[in-house]
Amino acid sequence: MESKLHDVKGRVDYISSPKRQENLYAVFSNVEGSYWNLLAEQNQQDFTKSGTEGTCIEARELIIMLPPSLIDYDHEILLKYITSKFLEKYDVGCCAALHHNKSKTNLHIHLIFSEREIQQEVERKIASRNMFYNEKGKHVRTKKEILDEGGNLRSGCKIIKKGEVYETNFFQPKKEEFKSHAFLENMKQVMTDAINEIVQDENEKLQVFQKGGPYLATKKIGKNNPKEAEIRADNYLRQEWNRNVDRALLTGASEVEVMMAKQSQIDEPVAESLRDYGQDPKLFTGILQKAVGYLRGFVEFLRETKYCDRDSEGNPLIDHDMRIDITPEPLPAKSKGERPSSEKQEAEVMRLQQILNKMKKQEQKIYAIEQAIVKLEKDLKEVKKKWFHRKEQKELEGKIDAKKVQLEKAKAALDLIPAQYGYQNALEVTKAMKTARAELKKVQQAQKVWDSPEPKQEKMYLTIPANIPNVEKQEMQKSTGQKRSIHERLEEKKQIVEQQPKKKKQRNGMEL
Repeated sequence: MESKLHDVKGRVDYISSPKRQENLYAVFSNVEGSYWNLLAEQNQQDFTKSGTEGTCIEARELIIMLPPSLIDYDHEILLKYITSKFLEKYDVGCCAALHHNKSKTNLHIHLIFSEREIQQEVERKIASRNMFYNEKGKHVRTKKEILDEGGNLRSGCKIIKKGEVYETNFFQPKKEEFKSHAFLENMKQVMTDAINEIVQDENEKLQVFQKGGPYLATKKIGKNNPKEAEIRADNYLRQEWNRNVDRALLTGASEVEVMMAKQSQIDEPVAESLRDYGQDPKLFTGILQKAVGYLRGFVEFLRETKYCDRDSEGNPLIDHDMRIDITPEPLPAKSKGERPSSEKQEAEVMRLQQILNKMKKQEQKIYAIEQAIVKLEKDLKEVKKKWFHRKEQKELEGKIDAKKVQLEKAKAALDLIPAQYGYQNALEVTKAMKTARAELKKVQQAQKVWDSPEPKQEKMYLTIPANIPNVEKQEMQKSTGQKRSIHERLEEKKQIVEQQPKKKKQRNGMEL
C-alpha cells in the first residue's frame, strides 16, 4: 500500500515517536532530521513555482505487512534488512519504523521516502537583474506589479537584487518512476521475495496477486472508511468466487475453462455496465453475485458429469436433462446488533396510565357526589312544599352542605394528583401519554423489523438438455460390455410399467 504525504515532517515524527506510538519496536533513517525540513521546503517552493492546483506531495510512504512470526526476529536487524532492499534500488532519503497495531494482530513497517535524490553540490541561482515576487511567491516581470497605489511595496511581496541568490536547490527533480504503477508492482515483488527469504513457516510465505488470472483481488479497508460495509460485502463475494475457482480446478476444470467463465460472467458484463451506466457499485455487486452462482453451478455440473462417457471432442454424453442450481450468491447477513428494548417506554406508559386511572377514579367520585347533591336538592324541594316538615328540611339542608364540602375536597384532590407527578393538569398528562405511546409504538415497530426473518432468495436453475438418447446409451453399453447400474435398471422397469395399459378395477360387477 502506498500513500502520498502532504506533511512529511509531521508524518516522520508520528511514525517514529515512542510517545505517539504504543507498539513501536524500531526506527531506522539514513538521513538527519533536518533533511525532511529541506525536502518539504523545496517541494513547496517548486509546487508554488509550477502554479499547479491542489496539494503539494512532499514525499511518499509504503506500508509493508509482515507475517506474525517475524516479531521473534531482532527488531533492529529486521527493519534494516527490509529497508535495505528498497535502498539497494533507490538512492533517496528514507525513514522506516516497525510497528504493531493496538491489538497486536498486524505487524507492519512504515517506510517514508523522498522522490528526489540529493544534489552532489548545492545549486544556487544568482539573479542577473532585480527580480520581483508577489504575495504568492510567484515571479512577476516588473516592479509595478508588486507596488500599491502609493508606490510602496505591498505586504508579502519581495525584491531580490541583482547578484543575490534567488533560488537554492538541494535536491534533483522528482523521479517520474515513483509515480508509476510499475514501481508499486515492482516493490510488491521485491518486498515479498525479501520476506519469504527469512520466513521459516511455509504457510506464512507471501504471494503477489497475479492480475489477469482466474482469481479476484480483495480490497483493503482503511480506518474510518465510510464505505466499509460496501467493501466488506464486495470482498466477501470476491472470496466466494476465489473459493469456487479452487473447487472447479480441483473437480477437473482447466484454467482455460475457468478463465472463460470469468470473462463471460464478470469481465464482459462489467464492461457493458460501465459503458451503459458508468461506475455503479450496486450493479457490480449484482454481477458478482450472479457470477459466483454460475461458477458454483459449473462445479456441480463437473461433479455430475465426472463419470459420464465422452464424445470425440471430450464433451460429456448426457442421457437426461440436468437441472443445475445457479442461484446468485446471497450477501452476508448484516449484523442486527441487540434487539431494541422497549422496557423504558413500557414503564413510562404504565406510569402515566396509573396517573390517569387515579384521576379518572377521582373524577367518578366527584360525579357521584354531584349526583347525590342533585338528589338531595330534589328531595328538599319536595319537602318545602309540605307543611310541618321543618325538621326534615333542616336535615336535608345539612346533608347538602356536607356534600358540597365533600365535593370541594374531592375537586381539590383531583387537582393535586397531576401536581404530585410534575404536571399542571389533565391535559398535560394526556399529551405526555400520547407522546409515550408514540415512542413505544416506534420501538415496537423496530422490534418487529428486527424479529422479521431475512427474505429468502428465489432459486434459479439452468437446464442442460440431454445430448444422447437412452437407447443409444444402452447400445453403447452393450457394445463396450459395460454393466448398467441398479439405478438405470430401476428406471427402465419404471418406464415399462408406465407404458403398459392400466387394468380397470371392478367392484360388484361394475367398472370403476
